[in-house]
Amino acid sequence: MMYSTLLAAAAVNGTVFGLLFIVVPDTAIALFGGKLDALSSALVRQFGGVILGIAILDWLIRKVADPEVRRAVVAANVTAFAVVAAVAAFATVTGLINVLGWIVAGFHAMVAIGLLTTQWSRSGVGTRAQVR
Repeated sequence: MMYSTLLAAAAVNGTVFGLLFIVVPDTAIALFGGKLDALSSALVRQFGGVILGIAILDWLIRKVADPEVRRAVVAANVTAFAVVAAVAAFATVTGLINVLGWIVAGFHAMVAIGLLTTQWSRSGVGTRAQVR
């Protein structure tokens, strides 16, 4: 999958979840079988703002070709997406969240792996170009 397509998917995902967490945090969390108190509702709204900000960054930078910028974007996104995938999988296995956790875990893992793959193939790692 292409780098720009993966960042577009990340941006759409971040926009949807960011807006849900900001506008209707209780409903968003209820989809996963959870319930918020006043403090956790405020924290989820803050988290939604962070997600929305990263979504905007991903959308705006998806077509930038500079290799240094791409490495930074991939590193940040892979970190975030891998952590979300791992936490969602763990929370689903332990029963903390419902089966929707597998969708979150799967999507985030695929984006993380896809971005790693695009960076790996662009950098020439493992190719003759790198062997000297």
